[in-house]
Amino acid sequence: MNPVKFFHGGRHGGGDRVRSATQPCRVLLVVAISCLAQAVHAQEDAPEESAAYAEAVASIEADLEAELANLAALRDRIAAEKPPLAKKTNAIAAEYREKARRAELARQERDALIHDLGEISDRVRLWRDESAYIDSLLGEFRKEHEGRISLAKAEAMRHSFALSEREDEQGLTARLNILEAALGHLANAGSLEAVEGEALGPDGVSRQGRFVEAGPVGWFVATEGDLAGLAIEGATWQPEIVPDTATAEQVNQLAAGNAVSLWFDPTLGTALALGEADDSLIDHIRQGGLWIYPILLLALIATLAAVGKWIQLLRIRDIKPGFVREILAAVNGGRIEAATKSLEGVRHPVRALLERGIETRHRSREEVEEALYEKYLEAQPPLQRGLSLIAIASATAPLLGLLGTVTGMIHTFKLINIFGTGDAKSLASGISEALVTTEFGLVVAIPALILHALLSRKVQGIRSTMEMTSLAFVNGLEEPGETPRKPASPTVAD
Repeated sequence: MNPVKFFHGGRHGGGDRVRSATQPCRVLLVVAISCLAQAVHAQEDAPEESAAYAEAVASIEADLEAELANLAALRDRIAAEKPPLAKKTNAIAAEYREKARRAELARQERDALIHDLGEISDRVRLWRDESAYIDSLLGEFRKEHEGRISLAKAEAMRHSFALSEREDEQGLTARLNILEAALGHLANAGSLEAVEGEALGPDGVSRQGRFVEAGPVGWFVATEGDLAGLAIEGATWQPEIVPDTATAEQVNQLAAGNAVSLWFDPTLGTALALGEADDSLIDHIRQGGLWIYPILLLALIATLAAVGKWIQLLRIRDIKPGFVREILAAVNGGRIEAATKSLEGVRHPVRALLERGIETRHRSREEVEEALYEKYLEAQPPLQRGLSLIAIASATAPLLGLLGTVTGMIHTFKLINIFGTGDAKSLASGISEALVTTEFGLVVAIPALILHALLSRKVQGIRSTMEMTSLAFVNGLEEPGETPRKPASPTVAD
């Protein structure tokens, strides 16, 4: 039996202990063999040293036997220790297998719990989404119900409506209570209902009394009996009474179930609100803010300029056909007084041109033409006066309207930063300024543009008449010593 192979296959470090114990034996064995070989060689070379080598061999053999004995004792001790070690190893292996089995079971249980937790999370998420959807439906129903019920019921449920805006449990309870109240109102929709409450009288004083409701329409009678009428929604949350729409006796008879004839508003207050919303022109102008006043100033300037220009142009009368030919015939014939007298009834800038032409008739054609051109230029400023003001108004008014729009929107965004977007009434001032200035800017610009075009066309026609008359006069005028010729064609002077 090979001891090295046996102990090398042992467990728990037994082979290492055998190798460490047999290591000195191997060294001694090698030393002994080398010494024996040297002894044999020594005997051959030196017979006298054989005795010393024999002793050495004997000593080595003794040591070898001692080591072999130790080796045998070590093997016996290892053999004695091996069963307990094997038993302990088996126990550890069994414990390891048990713990591995438990770990696998725990892992499977963990996977199952994770799967169940995922399903529960999905259910919770689904329930949460359903809860949010139902809560949003309740919120929308609350708003619609508040707008549909009568003012008296809305006033009685004002506290519940306020609590329903909260996001906690009290808010949910309030929304559910509103739903239950709506179902109760639906069950009693076909009958009259009497509700205690308060309403504002025409004097603005809150009065205690009773509302008698028939669907969305309600009438109010004060406790003292001195105030009664149709109840409508006012500027505040509290209902207001429309005077002279019912008497206290009629409302009490209606509450008792008797047939009476009463006034009511089928639009539920919308018609009255529209009637109150109609602003006067002054109020409408005031809504335009600061920039509405420059626009109105431009409108006034353009109007005055247009009226003045129109009056000026109405005073100008067109000359009759052939008039220039008559003047030329009189001038060429030497009848200067007759020609001058013919110009007295002319109400046209052409009169100044012809008078100047008659004065310069003895000059050369070029000088006469220059003289007429001077008069033509002198007549231009009065004809063009006022048109520039109308043009400025037509071009500037839309820009001022746009500027008012910008300032109005800036004001609106400032109000949004302060009050938010929940209340549209707080934003009305800025929006009104933006729209009213644009409206007035266009109202001023469009007529001013039309008037400027019409008046400019009229002035251009007068200028064309002056040019054609000057040309006809110069061409028809005979120079001194020139042979008389046929007067200019009448179409030139038309």
